[in-house]
Amino acid sequence: MATGFEALGAASAILQVIQVAASLISNCKKVYDGKPTIDNDLELYAGRMSDATSSIRSRCKAMAEARPSKYNERLDTLAKECLSVANELEAEVRSVTTIQKKGSLFRAVNAVLKASSQRKKIESLESTLSRCRAVMETEMMSHLCSQSDAIELQQKQEFKELADDVQLLIAQISRGHTKVEELVRKENDWTREVVVQESGKTQKAVTEHITKEVGALSVDAELKAQRETLLQSLKFPEMNQRYNDLMSSKRANFRRLFASYTAVTSRKDDSKDTQLSDDSSFEDEVRRRDEIDDAWEDFVKWLCSDNSLFCIRGKPGSGKSTLVKFIVDTENTKELLRQWSPEAAIISHFFWKIGSSPQNSIKGFLCSLVYRSLDESSETAKQMLDQFPALSSKVSYHDWSDDELKSVFYFILKNDSRQLCIFVDGLDEISNTDGLYALIKLIEEISKFPNVKICVSSRPETLVTNWLTKQNVPGILLEDLTRPEMRGFVQGELKPFIPGNISEDTHSRLVHDLVFKAQGVFLWLHLATRSIVTGIQNGDSHDLLLARLKELPGELKDLYADMWQRLNENNPVYRETAARYFNYALDQKGVVPMFPEVGFPSGFPEVWQATLFQIACAESAETQDSLLREGKTLNASEVIALCNQTTAAIQTRCAGLLRVTPISMSETIRHVGDATGVDVPEASKEIEKALFGGVNFIHRTAHDFLTDTEIGQGILQYGALSQREMEFRLVKGLLCLLHFLNSEFGLMGRSGTLIYRAILLAKDQDQKGMEEAADLLRLIQTQYDNGAIGTDRPSWQRQPPFLSHLTDFNHMDDFIISSLEKADSRELATAVLREAWDPDQSLYYSRNRMPTVKLVQALLSMGADPHAYGVNLDQGMGRMEPFAREGSAFTNLLSSGNRSIDDGDHLGGEAARHLLMAAVSMAFTCPDLSGTTLVIGRFEENGETSILNGTWLNQLGTFLRPTSPGIIYEVDFKFLLLQLLSGLAVDIDEASRDTSRVDELLPRLENPSAVIRFIVTIDKESTEKIAHKIAPQLSSTAEANDLIERQFAPGTGVHSKPKEAPEGTHAAYEYLMSLTKDASTERVGFEAAVRELAERGLGFCTLLKAGSIPTPSFIEHLEEHFAEFSLTIEELKAAASSGGESQSKE
Repeated sequence: MATGFEALGAASAILQVIQVAASLISNCKKVYDGKPTIDNDLELYAGRMSDATSSIRSRCKAMAEARPSKYNERLDTLAKECLSVANELEAEVRSVTTIQKKGSLFRAVNAVLKASSQRKKIESLESTLSRCRAVMETEMMSHLCSQSDAIELQQKQEFKELADDVQLLIAQISRGHTKVEELVRKENDWTREVVVQESGKTQKAVTEHITKEVGALSVDAELKAQRETLLQSLKFPEMNQRYNDLMSSKRANFRRLFASYTAVTSRKDDSKDTQLSDDSSFEDEVRRRDEIDDAWEDFVKWLCSDNSLFCIRGKPGSGKSTLVKFIVDTENTKELLRQWSPEAAIISHFFWKIGSSPQNSIKGFLCSLVYRSLDESSETAKQMLDQFPALSSKVSYHDWSDDELKSVFYFILKNDSRQLCIFVDGLDEISNTDGLYALIKLIEEISKFPNVKICVSSRPETLVTNWLTKQNVPGILLEDLTRPEMRGFVQGELKPFIPGNISEDTHSRLVHDLVFKAQGVFLWLHLATRSIVTGIQNGDSHDLLLARLKELPGELKDLYADMWQRLNENNPVYRETAARYFNYALDQKGVVPMFPEVGFPSGFPEVWQATLFQIACAESAETQDSLLREGKTLNASEVIALCNQTTAAIQTRCAGLLRVTPISMSETIRHVGDATGVDVPEASKEIEKALFGGVNFIHRTAHDFLTDTEIGQGILQYGALSQREMEFRLVKGLLCLLHFLNSEFGLMGRSGTLIYRAILLAKDQDQKGMEEAADLLRLIQTQYDNGAIGTDRPSWQRQPPFLSHLTDFNHMDDFIISSLEKADSRELATAVLREAWDPDQSLYYSRNRMPTVKLVQALLSMGADPHAYGVNLDQGMGRMEPFAREGSAFTNLLSSGNRSIDDGDHLGGEAARHLLMAAVSMAFTCPDLSGTTLVIGRFEENGETSILNGTWLNQLGTFLRPTSPGIIYEVDFKFLLLQLLSGLAVDIDEASRDTSRVDELLPRLENPSAVIRFIVTIDKESTEKIAHKIAPQLSSTAEANDLIERQFAPGTGVHSKPKEAPEGTHAAYEYLMSLTKDASTERVGFEAAVRELAERGLGFCTLLKAGSIPTPSFIEHLEEHFAEFSLTIEELKAAASSGGESQSKE
């Protein structure tokens, strides 16, 4: 991996500053343009900026101490520049808020008059911020962390301990996000803000401003839409999952919470059922109930009082969450709260430690509270949108920070006319990352608002107990107080068997003994009662039932073990089946890859593996063969039937430790269709439950029993399958799921993680293991070739050959070779060879992986042409619309080697040796070594040089500064070959390898050429790109040769500090800048310069020439974001309108 966790933490902090700075700039520009905004909005962002800059300082310090390197120093430099922008913005915000406090009309007039003097400063800061974004994107794409790195990092134990923002960054990279705009949600409209207004329009601007302000108050539809968008951004998919998974309030027997003992015992059925034959026992029961009533009365009094805190404590499984759900649902709670306040409202949140991050984090907690507060009150939502207009741009959970949510929620608490009673279940379920202490502190802060009261539930953790004692918080210990409710539950479960199966005497005895043995733990009682019901249904006698009950262990973990032994101990087949289901449930492989890996839609439902249908297919070899080998499909009824069979097996084999839960968000398939632009048929709730339902543990204690106890770990070992075999089944199950989604709904899954999982399964295997992995890869390839899965790209672009995804992994050589031999296609072999090297990917970024000479020679022997030009379909290092990267295998290899030398890492390893040997081998068959390609360089004033990705040509200005111009070189193959021969520190010994003839090749490399075609500078005032076309004679001077030599000198390595500028650097820089002022130098438009290079075939071409015609909607995107290439885009529009789109895939 390129960097450690510390650098990723610093990168995340930088991204946050960039995001907040963009928001501040946007709002400042609104003020200067006379548009409505509010000072609190600016203050909110200013507060976020303060937090973000503090985070940058601390994380950069940690990064410097942990792992000093050249690229870490680049991050540190970038951080300092971001901090500089932040400081200047703070001053600007103070100026803006001073204007705003003067009043609406004065604000508009003064803003317009002042705009001309202040606008340049804002634009300068915006330009600096844009460069920071570009540099950050360079680091993200080139050095920080690759997608495969991110996938591996998520599997490490340390990942769970990282801050939420760092976890999110790694998760985004693992899904293919590398661009800054994909890693942080920028404000939707800030790039579209008007930056120039004529001073003569002052009166018109003021009038329009006032009109908009007045008009906005009357547009209810717009306000409703803003509110709905805001609510959607707050609601994460699993928000209600924990609540919905709990026992129904109708089945929860907690009515005594709001009833006296007299009322309960006055009911005839209960009086008859609960009375015992022994008078003394009955008196004890009455006394016990009186004590319970007194304790419940404390809670009832609290609901009616002004006291702010109450705590429900209980053992694991005692029913805390079920009770909280009942309290929230019952009308009695609302009636009692009305005595506290007639306008009292209830909101709640249920923590779940083994759930997703939003379910066990402070951020998820705050999102839930804000969402429920606004959902219950339209007026509060309106007040908040008026106070913080920028919040209307929020579109997803990931747009929010903890501090933003806290500020917004505190605003709600200050301004909401209602009194709020907040129920928070499961304090102990908070993630270790956030920690119980931070949650308690937050709850304490919330409880200090005068219109708030909070009831929390928790296991009796030491930290919680100490806090309650210190704050003198009243509460109840649940297991000591639920005896009547537990009796009611057991009576309800056993009563249907009277008198047909058991007598009333047996019924009363079982009720008494079950409740007594439960010791207040409702989960134990639920499981034990189910065991007794099974005995009754089996026809067990009175004595046998009592013996069965007596043998049940009293502790939950022991009960789990007993349940398992009773069901599966004597049946090895049952044991193995159950163990597989347990392992499936424990296996967490991320989300089902249905959504685009780049540009996730807002509010997308994350469907986590393993799903019910995935497990059903993993268990059915017949279904796997039918779908994946024979190409058949299932209809909806067959899918539902298969999943029902699996559900029944889970219920009967897993001793009640697992359950099937429906997906938390409805219409999942429609969401996927919307995100991918596919018009999908309607899917029923039943089919979505079957496809995406989860297989989960009934309680956290069941999960902990299997993972943390010796007995549980022994149970997991019963499965006859190894971990590797489990992985094979799950991958095949996932393939079946994606196959069905494609055949039934026309959706395409994402292939990246699937292919990578299969590659890992093939690593370090014997012949049998390789054959198994090869079989899996062929199944994946079939789905890839059929379009059921594919890489993330627009539908109008072609997919790269499947085998090209494997060429970097030398243990896959035999599979690639045998597959191509069977295909017997020179065209396919040529395409795979061409895609084997990405021209913009270095040895460092590829993690020191390159195609082997063995593979190259095999492809060449099959007729692959290393010099055939074509469009590069692998877009791992970025896209360059409205152009396309193109080249041959030879030119791609040479460019990749050149990038490796510029990085300066892994130049002496085995991968470098293979790269050089392949280059020399191809050179002998090259028809013209004087052929040329493009190299883009950057030369900084301090002497530091770098080679930029060719794909960045369409956004080159974002990588440059007024003091750091770009240089576009045209270099021939001889020059690049000599660079490789001198820069790669490897020995290719012909005697031992017989694969190269360097001595024979060298005479053909005489008179290499590297010339400067264009120098691209950035105007300090307008930030516009200026292309300077350099006359040929200026590239042949001694000064030019010195400049080129410095540009192409080997790098010092990613983890090394930048080398000191060599002597003469300043003179070289001055010469470079002087070329832009030479009389023979011609200034040309940037698009004209790029099109000239494309027409010369220097490593790229237009999309039109590539035969890739975008859809009209994508052309609109190009017009919006790449307006400087207007002529190129107009040509695409013309081709699309004349029917070229239909030929784009040919």
